[in-house]
Amino acid sequence: MENNIWKRKITLLLTAQTISLFGSSLVQYAIIWYITLSTSSGMMMTISTVCGFLPQIAISIFAGVWVDRYNRKKLIMLADAIIAFVTLLLAISFLMGDENIWLLFVVLLIRSAGTGLQTPAVNAIIPQIVPQDDLMRINGI
Repeated sequence: MENNIWKRKITLLLTAQTISLFGSSLVQYAIIWYITLSTSSGMMMTISTVCGFLPQIAISIFAGVWVDRYNRKKLIMLADAIIAFVTLLLAISFLMGDENIWLLFVVLLIRSAGTGLQTPAVNAIIPQIVPQDDLMRINGI
């Protein structure tokens, strides 16, 4: 019975994280392409790409310490919620006609920072769920 519990937990976690990561990647690339197509500027594309990746890299350096100090489950939920909330605000802003390019840069920065915290937290929580004997296989998945 215990064997099925961890398998169910890890399946739910990995499925949810895959869906979340896929959705976040789609939104990030859509924003970058929107900026590129609407400005036709290589400089704007560069800025959007940097905004989409640099915070993630910078926060990932320190995120391991935060993940070890605080509740990993709450950090994952908080980061994902912030990413979703900022994306919702952006969608509402666009629906209201406010298509400010600099707003897109700010959204990319916040979303990237959230991902920089969420990814190490997910990677750290997996060993808490999976037995040592199966950890290598699950990490491979």
